[in-house]
Amino acid sequence: LYWWNAFQKNSWKSDGIIDNIKSTLRPDALGLQECDSPSEVRSRSDGAVEKASEFQGAQGVMVKPNIFSTSNSGSRDLDATGKWGPRYVTWVQLTNTSGGRPFWHFNTHWCVHSEGDRVCNEDVRYRGAQNMLKTIQENAGDEPVVITGDFNANMNEKGIRHFLDNGFKLAVNSWVDAIIYSEHWDLLDKGIGEMAGSDHRPVWAELWLRSNC
Repeated sequence: LYWWNAFQKNSWKSDGIIDNIKSTLRPDALGLQECDSPSEVRSRSDGAVEKASEFQGAQGVMVKPNIFSTSNSGSRDLDATGKWGPRYVTWVQLTNTSGGRPFWHFNTHWCVHSEGDRVCNEDVRYRGAQNMLKTIQENAGDEPVVITGDFNANMNEKGIRHFLDNGFKLAVNSWVDAIIYSEHWDLLDKGIGEMAGSDHRPVWAELWLRSNC
């Protein structure tokens, strides 16, 4: 979302971002980074999405109202701090209100810059990825998982490969932003949206949860 710029310094940019969520993307579940106020996103989008998970480090999960029941929301410090402070993974368990098996949505925003003793590099992000995968395994077990994030890494970095080498698949990415999913899903469609005032392009994927996996 690019909060400090698009919602504060150049607040006019936020109109396009909100309209992109409300009118173009229209997500069932949405992972956000650089979001200081999910309540503002909810109100300005006329309730198109609402908060579903905890928000830590200005990131978390929102969902379309009345689509899911939510449970088991949480967050964890990834022990991969960079210039801008601690980095987290947030999560929530979602179950479609019309029936079906539950799944977990994990969201994150990895470090990118260093300052003083707060060093961020590929090895630090890899440590964060290891802690994040452990957290996913501890919470979700063998249940279906979707991961969204600004990973501040190319898709060949050790941190990303750690997920792909442990049973996850890459659905779509644009630059450092990606959607990753477990083996329980079929990927039906994917795409990259417009910046619409942000500094990143949103990525989206349509996933089908198999009942026999």
